[in-house]
Amino acid sequence: MFLAKVVIFRRVNCNFAGAYFNSILFKMRKLLFFLVLGLLPQIMLAQGSWSHHLRVDAAAVGAVGDQLPFWLHSGREGRWDFAEQQQLLGAVGGGLQWTPGEHWRLAVAGEGRYGGAEGGAYLHALSFQVDAYFLTLRAGRHVFDPIFEEGYKGHGSYLYGNNARPADRVTVGLPAYTALPGFLRRLEVKGELSHALLDDGPADQYHREVLLHEKYAYLRYNGGSWKPYVGLNHSVLMGGYRTNGEKIPLDYWRSILGRSSEKIGGGDATNAGGAHMGLFDFGVYLSKASGTYRFYYQAPFADGSGMKLGVRNRDQILGLHWQPARLTWLDNLSVEWINTAYQSGNGMPDARVTLNNGETISVIAFYLDDPAYREELMRGLGAPNPESWSKKEVGRYLEDNFNRGNRFGGRDGYMSNGVYPAGWTHYGRVMGSPLNLSRDQVAHLNPELGTNKSTLLVNDRFKALHVGADGRLGTRWYWEGMLTAARHYGSYFQQYPGRYTWDETPGYYFKGGRSQFYSRLGARYRSPRIQGLVWKLEVAVDAGALSRSAGCLGGFSFSF
Repeated sequence: MFLAKVVIFRRVNCNFAGAYFNSILFKMRKLLFFLVLGLLPQIMLAQGSWSHHLRVDAAAVGAVGDQLPFWLHSGREGRWDFAEQQQLLGAVGGGLQWTPGEHWRLAVAGEGRYGGAEGGAYLHALSFQVDAYFLTLRAGRHVFDPIFEEGYKGHGSYLYGNNARPADRVTVGLPAYTALPGFLRRLEVKGELSHALLDDGPADQYHREVLLHEKYAYLRYNGGSWKPYVGLNHSVLMGGYRTNGEKIPLDYWRSILGRSSEKIGGGDATNAGGAHMGLFDFGVYLSKASGTYRFYYQAPFADGSGMKLGVRNRDQILGLHWQPARLTWLDNLSVEWINTAYQSGNGMPDARVTLNNGETISVIAFYLDDPAYREELMRGLGAPNPESWSKKEVGRYLEDNFNRGNRFGGRDGYMSNGVYPAGWTHYGRVMGSPLNLSRDQVAHLNPELGTNKSTLLVNDRFKALHVGADGRLGTRWYWEGMLTAARHYGSYFQQYPGRYTWDETPGYYFKGGRSQFYSRLGARYRSPRIQGLVWKLEVAVDAGALSRSAGCLGGFSFSF
């Protein structure tokens, strides 16, 4: 249950409704076209400074083995198809910026691509941005990746991130830490709200007119050389269609506030409207003579039980990002430990019991607050002295007899949801940590892994150690590397297909865990003869139970 008291932003008096946002997002591309067309001449002729940039990219990848190596396609905004071992990709991108004054900036940026994951031409990104003092408004197809700063070389943000293709969205807020006024100047805040449309396919495979609402809020104390912070991130899927073609009622405000919704009905009437994911983020920035550091502890959660840190939530991302001040060959180093294997335990989410008369019912935790309900339940189960059972005693009885001694409220299913089989994905790629694997990514291992269509992600439980770094060698050579050792445990959704059962998928492939190693090493060379031309080459190797493959990527980027 996603408790209403964990609301990141207070409800404001606003006339917009969910349907209005939906209409805006459907028409966004047409609106942006006319905005750019109309403003372009004014920007070029107006007073103030303006600048532009244009970039042309071309690259090819080739691989041998099971599929394209993991770090050649992951964390790259869905540009490459993991299943195709030979691919070509060309792109043209650029932007135009007008700065009429010190505190104002107007910009438009876009990118068109041909080949890669799409196999044809498509508009990868196009967005319009206005910066006014400390506020920013972005509208269009753009990436939403606010958790880490530039230079981060980790495995990827667990929530949000750059692993999937950009979605059509509107984003507004304070993207950078901003000091509060007066005597509160030591306190700094940042936060944004982003509203997107996911319309990437039929509801039985991806999303059909699903609204995605995301927000984050951070508070940091500026202590000079050290800056501790705390942050909360929240993401909601709402609306759209069920896999049977039925329209899902939209209860916009109750969904974004994490409140129960009678309008939607079903489980949403007792838990919270829509599907929810969240992420706690605690850490500290530290400045030393040796460089700048960011230490962080993050904890993902999907419901109320997952919000109990250290009690029901034992999952975490522990990390360090270091930007050295005295090493000429190293610019960034990220080290991370990621553990999402627990997910509030493997006990069933709620008690589903069969009474003596053969009727099967679900028992929600707060039902047991009612003594009359407890008595009727225990009488139906044939327990002695049904009127004398306390709430704690009933809960323990249900755990021992129907949940193998485990606490209820487990099997959270990160980045997945039963109502939305595609979960937090866009065009088949997870919008977060790429170590969450889809059924297509492991289809070559075992045909049975793709037969359960309840969720697109078949692996959201894993433990991994990741190291990433980049740097410079002289003035023209740049290098970067990624190493990840992971153990994948699959998904509770897939291991227990009935969700409220202890009957496992026969011969479940991930039971006990499967080990995998991913790596990538790359180099870039800046041409001394042609200004703006950069050549790049990357090699990658995967080894383990999930994939054995090797490949390389080569190409160039020309900016002017």
